[in-house]
Amino acid sequence: MQVFKTFMKIMKKHLRTSIIYIIVFLAIGIGMSLSDDKKTGFENSRLNISVIDNDNTEASRALIEFIDKNHTIVEVGNSKDEMLDALYYLRANVILTINEGYAEKLANGETDDLFSDYRVPGTFTAEYFDTQINQYISTINAYTTGGFSIEKAAEKTAVLMENEVKAEIISPNEKKDSSLLSDKISQYFNYFAYVIIMVIISGLCPTILVMTSKEIRNRTNCSSISSSSQLLQIALGSVIFSIGVYLLLTCSAAILYGSEIFSKNGLLGILNSFVFLIFAMTLTIFIAVIAPSSNVVNMIANIVGLGMSFLCGVFVPQMLLSDTVLNVGKFLPAYWYVKANNMLSGSNNEIFSNSKFFICIGIEIAFSVMLFCITILAAKTKRSSKSV
Repeated sequence: MQVFKTFMKIMKKHLRTSIIYIIVFLAIGIGMSLSDDKKTGFENSRLNISVIDNDNTEASRALIEFIDKNHTIVEVGNSKDEMLDALYYLRANVILTINEGYAEKLANGETDDLFSDYRVPGTFTAEYFDTQINQYISTINAYTTGGFSIEKAAEKTAVLMENEVKAEIISPNEKKDSSLLSDKISQYFNYFAYVIIMVIISGLCPTILVMTSKEIRNRTNCSSISSSSQLLQIALGSVIFSIGVYLLLTCSAAILYGSEIFSKNGLLGILNSFVFLIFAMTLTIFIAVIAPSSNVVNMIANIVGLGMSFLCGVFVPQMLLSDTVLNVGKFLPAYWYVKANNMLSGSNNEIFSNSKFFICIGIEIAFSVMLFCITILAAKTKRSSKSV
């Protein structure tokens, strides 16, 4: 087992990057396990709004009253420097000026140049406030068009806007089907796809490249160890490392999330992650064959890991990705891995069925088999080109 011992010694020197990925992943997992799903819900946000009324009419005062009911009105001063300081130090989110002629323009059905303001452009708070003001103005405009005076329109708009739409959001832990995995575990399994690829590639690839380098290979061939024994011992080291990482991450999930991991859907999630581990190992061997040196391994790992994660829904839910991105993602195994996880948790409007789930598993296995065949072909081509 001399080759195996050498393999493990070399691997120890390349574990730093893998350990960093594992620690970061477990830290994220701990954070998700400590988060309180019951806090999920909808709540209107109150912003700090400064209002300068240059119109000073009943309609403008009605607008100020509307803003005051929904937000907090603050005083920031009248000079430009004071206003900019208030925005910079977040004492105000928006500084709104009601222009002179506001009521007259609204009465005539005009909605241009009613306001001027100072704000931090492109922020959510500014867009959120704009939406409310635009809704308010549109409602008043509808009433004035219907023949109401501006004062009466403002009064009716205030009453109408007070009738807020009640929104109800179901907490991830309040799913109708209790057999579905919680969103916490689903996210853990989804992130697993990125982490396992990065850890396996960064840990195994440099070691395999060293063990299969020309100098080491020639020295080993001079010994009494056969080529088949060398390959078996390298394969054994690779499998032990991969299984060890997999067990560490799986046991961590069991510790963080408890008995839910051992439910039917939890065990199916573990099966799905193990199948993806096989693909990660196959991908690592392929990269080790085609990589010109260990210096480019991290670059390849980042391109493959990040590219696959963003295209397939690991970091961003698949329902938020465009059809073009999803169509590209279907040609990658991580897409089917995430799709299977979504079925287990009911995420992304996926409905679980045994047939669909195991179709995803089968596609992942097919990717592994295909990549393994390509790896053998690439290895033979590389070997024959060197012999020439």
